Amino acid sequence: MAKARKASVTQSKLGMILYGEQFTGKSTMAMQLAYFKRPDGKPFRVLYLDPETGSIDDYLGELEANGVDLNNIYIVYTQSLGEVRQYIAKVKNNEDFYELDDEGNETDDIVVDADGEPFRADAIVVDGTSILNLTTKQGLVEFSKKRNKVKADKDGLVGDARLVKVEGAGLELKDYQTINFKGQDLILDLMASGAHYIATARETDEKETIKQPDGSTMSVVTGRKQPDGFKGMSYNAKTVIRMFRNEDGTVCAHVEKDRTHTHEENAVLEDPT
Repeated sequence: MAKARKASVTQSKLGMILYGEQFTGKSTMAMQLAYFKRPDGKPFRVLYLDPETGSIDDYLGELEANGVDLNNIYIVYTQSLGEVRQYIAKVKNNEDFYELDDEGNETDDIVVDADGEPFRADAIVVDGTSILNLTTKQGLVEFSKKRNKVKADKDGLVGDARLVKVEGAGLELKDYQTINFKGQDLILDLMASGAHYIATARETDEKETIKQPDGSTMSVVTGRKQPDGFKGMSYNAKTVIRMFRNEDGTVCAHVEKDRTHTHEENAVLEDPT
């Protein structure tokens, strides 16, 4: 069902992708959301989805020392894209979060914020889309093995022929298309959540396919960097920033895409001294 509201009450949301090598400040930048304030002056409540399993833990002491109430940050450790999307859906649908036991099962205890109210996220961080991409591929490879097992049974293969058929299974073109759609769906989920969001990714070399005179193709590195994750993930994001370190150790951010501005800019974020 369609929804509508007057332009006068519409508020723009942050929607960012931060990417770069390890130790370039992606998690630190993402957690600046914890210092943001709501229109009523109260601090943001941040849902932190952590596929990197502990990427934020070392920063919590600094946040607390700087006056951030950690009860306004709810951390979920998961490498499942499906679970990540379920938590984003909870934000969109204004649902309660429930404490998890040691086995990862929901208890009857509702997660509350610093005011003792049911936790409602003002911002979402997905810190590690590269990991989500990898685990999604691994899951599809296992599915491909099962798919080839069915084919091997149908063809009556035995011995080495069966082993090669099953264990040699890889991703097919339709599998890659499925992965790409999942990545785009993740960003669309975040956009539709009604919350501010930041997603992080590692970086990889951008490559392009060149056709050779003999009709064959080869992949060559362009010299540019791109997010190492779901293909096309950055298409719908408002802002894309590459994090990197200069030779002198300063951490910098290069704004590669910003729908609110037409220019590109670099910013030094940290003085190595």
